[in-house]
Amino acid sequence: MGNPATRPQPTPSWEHMLSGQQLARLGVRLLNRFDLELECRVCGERWMSRRLPNGRLAPGYWKCPNRCNW
Repeated sequence: MGNPATRPQPTPSWEHMLSGQQLARLGVRLLNRFDLELECRVCGERWMSRRLPNGRLAPGYWKCPNRCNW
């Protein structure tokens, strides 16, 4: 099924609805689900994601601005 050491990458079909547990596997902690505030578990960087006009989250919204989990 793939190399277990490879970090899981979300696909566009479910990217807009990652759970806190799924985000944790990507190295991200969900701080506030209403404001979409995220925190990198590696460097501690915090950021907020915005929804697109169609209500979905932007592709890669879970990626740390410091590229820790790219």
